Amino acid sequence: MDLRRLRYFITVAEELNFRRAAERLHLAQPPLSVQIKSLEEELGVRLFDRSTRSVKLTAAGQVLLAEARNILSTVERAEQHTRNANHGVVGTLKIGILAPTTTSRLAKILRSYRLKFPGVQFSLSELTSMEQLQHIRADLLDVGLVRPPVSFPELDSVFVEESPMILALPAGHKLAKLRRVEWDKFHNEPLVMIHPNLQHGYYDPFLRKCAEAGAMPILGQYANDINSKMWLISAGFGMAPTTKTIAEVKRPGLVFRELPPGLPLIQTRLVWKKSNTSPVLAHFLECFRVGSTR
Repeated sequence: MDLRRLRYFITVAEELNFRRAAERLHLAQPPLSVQIKSLEEELGVRLFDRSTRSVKLTAAGQVLLAEARNILSTVERAEQHTRNANHGVVGTLKIGILAPTTTSRLAKILRSYRLKFPGVQFSLSELTSMEQLQHIRADLLDVGLVRPPVSFPELDSVFVEESPMILALPAGHKLAKLRRVEWDKFHNEPLVMIHPNLQHGYYDPFLRKCAEAGAMPILGQYANDINSKMWLISAGFGMAPTTKTIAEVKRPGLVFRELPPGLPLIQTRLVWKKSNTSPVLAHFLECFRVGSTR
């Protein structure tokens, strides 16, 4: 069914006068009459009772009027949603995060984005850096907050922030009495670490400093994510270096102590796929850049 004919039909049904309807449509009256007759022939029903004095809707015409308005309303809504999607004002932004990156600064940027684009929904997934990079490459995520390195040529990234390392250990541990734990104190101490398949080099600077001091920590337990890691530490399975932002969240059974100087700051980068042309992503990157300069 031709949408143009439906629009013509609605106009005639509203005016109940072919001359006035033609004027509204900026048409000559004869072509309009031809279009309505063609619609009646297509449907096999009479839509109007016509006389020299009046035009009235038939029962079939009244039913079609209601349906035609619904159809055109749906089409107009679909057109508007499509245009909105093309301009990045509706849709879903799929974001990967690490627990240490969920800071008040990130929350401020997300709030700013939501105020500008309330029609966009966030889909947040807490994943390791390696998982995020693979998900972004596979188009399962639009953007991620990861630890470097970002070594895939099809990905782009921008610096977000950096934070010092800090030691997380069980509250009752003997080293918890110290304000700062020196490198030689880690000899034979069990560590809780994210599994090597899920992290890439995060613990290497810490382990090098221990080795330089003649200390050899031992593996106490692997974890698959940061929350499991923190829980295992609080349960007494060992200790671990972590990002200082983690210490901002209070967890029972956990204490945090300073490490000696010499460790590099832990960097966070925002990563996305270069070929991702989503306007939703483009708007987010712009909000992120603006929020990062304030």
